[in-house]
Amino acid sequence: MLIKKTESMSMVVLVLLVSSALAWGEEQKTKEPPPKKQAPVVNQNHPVAPQRVQRTAPPPNNVQPANSRVKSTGVAGTNPNARTGDVNPDRRTRDVNPDTRTGANPYAHPGAGSPNPRPGAVNPYTRPGVVNPNPRPGNDAFRGGRPGGPMGNPNPTHVVPTRGGGRMEVDSRNRVTQFHGKDGQEAKFGARGQIREFHDPNRNLTVEHGLRAGDTRIITEHNGRRVVSEGPNRGYTERPYRNINGHAYVQRTYLVDGHRYAHVYRDHYYNGVHYFGYVPVYRYHPAFYVWAYNPWPGPIIYNWGWGPSPVFFGGYFTPAPAYLTASLWLTDFLIAEDLKEAYAARREAEARADADRYSEPPRDSELRNPDAGPMSPEVKEMIDAEVHRQLEEEKAAAQSPQVNPAAEPEGVPPAALDPTQRLFVVSGSLGVATGDGQECELTPGDVITRLDDAPGDDGKVRVSVMSSKQNDCRVGATPRVAVTDLQEMHNSLREKLDSGLKTLADNSGHGGLPNAPDTQTVPGEVPPPPPDPGVDRQLAEQQREATETEAQVNQEVGNEQGGASQQ
Repeated sequence: MLIKKTESMSMVVLVLLVSSALAWGEEQKTKEPPPKKQAPVVNQNHPVAPQRVQRTAPPPNNVQPANSRVKSTGVAGTNPNARTGDVNPDRRTRDVNPDTRTGANPYAHPGAGSPNPRPGAVNPYTRPGVVNPNPRPGNDAFRGGRPGGPMGNPNPTHVVPTRGGGRMEVDSRNRVTQFHGKDGQEAKFGARGQIREFHDPNRNLTVEHGLRAGDTRIITEHNGRRVVSEGPNRGYTERPYRNINGHAYVQRTYLVDGHRYAHVYRDHYYNGVHYFGYVPVYRYHPAFYVWAYNPWPGPIIYNWGWGPSPVFFGGYFTPAPAYLTASLWLTDFLIAEDLKEAYAARREAEARADADRYSEPPRDSELRNPDAGPMSPEVKEMIDAEVHRQLEEEKAAAQSPQVNPAAEPEGVPPAALDPTQRLFVVSGSLGVATGDGQECELTPGDVITRLDDAPGDDGKVRVSVMSSKQNDCRVGATPRVAVTDLQEMHNSLREKLDSGLKTLADNSGHGGLPNAPDTQTVPGEVPPPPPDPGVDRQLAEQQREATETEAQVNQEVGNEQGGASQQ
């Protein structure tokens, strides 16, 4: 009996144990297993990879996951896994997303850029400050390898030898950009295949073609004599004239529309460059300059004889209805003279444009000047102030005459760089380039102000266009102009000022002008020279020589390009 009871109890206990085991097993099936601990991943891209932990890459668009920013003060030792000087890849406050195309690579040396930048971005494999050598076309980042330098060629060029012994540079569009002859000749071509600049050292010949057809300037130098032409009937010859008291003077004989006249200029050497300053060959007595400098007794109405709307004004300029001062009258006089010369030169250039194969017609973008319009009263007041300043200098020179002044020290800048002289009235057609590499043209009657006090390595300074006509450089543009060209503008203003003073003296008391006192003259620094004969012959010969030389270059280039350089 006892044995049976014991067996029954054992069976009950066994059943309970089996039931408990089954219940525990079912409970464990409903629970998730604990996460397995992952082993650290070694970062193969960092110098201290054995102890660094690869973090999960941040999501696109630089969105930082929650609680993933590691606060850092930039003090060495903040990141326990990085050695001193290493960039912390976990610091979002300074490092850039390594997954972006333009950001910095956190595993490169500090400051390095993306190894795969888009065109125009900074190349990370160059030293800091070096520009991407493969920029997108038109990107200002490529400026000859240095910030602020001249605009580089976005189309890489390759050199092609010519059968004549020279070589030419051809861009990716198979356009000739430059030519170098076997005897040292150099030519630069425009986008349409025409020669824009040409230099032949053997003949001392330089040719510059403007943006508009027919605008050409030719310069030759031989034995101290120079010939400069802007057409077969417009230009001047220059030769040594006198040497007095340490001053070297040159004489220029001008030819304009068949009329010859001569001026004298003083040679001034400054920083390795020769500048020529206009020298009056006579002056008036001091009383005349006082009369011209001070206000007149009352307003006068002057009949210029132009008619109601002169064609050479083109709506750009309107003379004053009445004059209270000689400076305002002289201002209108010199502006009108510049516009008359511009009109005559333009008509002459258009007449020979068909025969000028080497001038490049301007593109529509080069003719667009949204700010063109009449000269503003403010600009005219600026010219009047400059004329008044020049009259003051003339008055001082007349009151303290020096027939033969002492030579100026070499360190004295020319008038074009005088700190008090910043405004210039353009006196000749001049092709210039703006800061963004765009080309435009300045023509007589445009007004500019000098911005820089010293020229660059190219001998040029920045100017600001204050007033311009249709098809000229836009108002507000800041092209670079050679200081020698600014000096010629200053000379032209002085010459026209003296011509205007002569008109006032010769017509004193007539045509509405008030009576001028003491209009007699005294000799200037040098006696007036007579015009040289044969200037028209020299200009025509120079024109023929330039045409033949350029034709030879075009023929040599055209033989290699199948006539692509010719139109």
